[in-house]
Amino acid sequence: MAEQPRLRWGILGDAAINDAFIPGVMAASNGELAAIASRRPEAGARSAARWSIPTVHASYDDLLADSEVDAVYIPLPNHLHAEWTVRAADAGKHVLCEKPLALTLEEIDDIELAAERNHVQVMEAVMYRFLLRWRKAEELVWSGAIGDPRVVRIGFAFYHPSAGYNIRFDPAVGGGIIWDMGCYAVNMARMLLRAEPISAYATPHSRPGAEVETSVEMILRFPEDRSELAHVSFDYANPYSQAEVVGTEGWISLPGTGFRREPATFLLHHHYDHPDDEIFLHKAEPETERFPLIDPYQLEAEHFADAVLGKARLRYGIDDARHNTKALLALHESARTGMEVSID
Repeated sequence: MAEQPRLRWGILGDAAINDAFIPGVMAASNGELAAIASRRPEAGARSAARWSIPTVHASYDDLLADSEVDAVYIPLPNHLHAEWTVRAADAGKHVLCEKPLALTLEEIDDIELAAERNHVQVMEAVMYRFLLRWRKAEELVWSGAIGDPRVVRIGFAFYHPSAGYNIRFDPAVGGGIIWDMGCYAVNMARMLLRAEPISAYATPHSRPGAEVETSVEMILRFPEDRSELAHVSFDYANPYSQAEVVGTEGWISLPGTGFRREPATFLLHHHYDHPDDEIFLHKAEPETERFPLIDPYQLEAEHFADAVLGKARLRYGIDDARHNTKALLALHESARTGMEVSID
């Protein structure tokens, strides 16, 4: 039997998120690690030895010139995502870039043009979307299992100390909780409601000494009187229920993030038997479905490789990232002005 083609990956940067992404690529059935680049030679060498990566480059440009690399993963600080996505595309490399793909709509335009003129695939890395549990939640919502979906509720948080330098707290590099966990909160609502928000309102909070927002509560309004209520934070620990969608005939809850290697990954589905059926009033327990723990980075890497190798259509393209960026920019504007901001 002929050997199946595999996507040869290069990694631009020796970032902490590599500890999550690299095992996913190594477990993927259709990919392999070919090279890593770091501007700190000793760090690149350590990572190459740790993960058995064949080639270490001392510059990002050298990696982009490497003919043994088909696609690059970009885990760089947020403000560098667009620049290096464009440069990678112009070098003929396919790109999986960490979220957020860009910090402005103009940067999204530049990425789209670069992808088109070089005939390469570009996808924003939002790994939760490939989990079986999440796919089942979308299926339930849009099969009518909870009636008309009305409200999505999202809570994402983890306590992150601010002592010393960290890019999450640097406004010059796209820091702040909105660009960080806010990306997930916005994306999840868009996926569950299968629509784009029409306005955004955000209430920001900054811990003492911080130059960025470290907690935010937000409301996104969607067409047909649907809404998202969300809170994201660096200031407190994760709440129990991460994602919930409430409909006219029931609700679905997804406790835990589902992508931080929690030992229990499950979905709760409650369907109303009659209009006033409530779990606390009638003691009606929801159905619980458990899911095996599968590395979301592996699933993401496999899907992207299949798209590049012509075996699948890319599920989430640049236009999807554009819509997410529009909403995040509106949240930033609302946080700055204290006003509800329309989204065109």
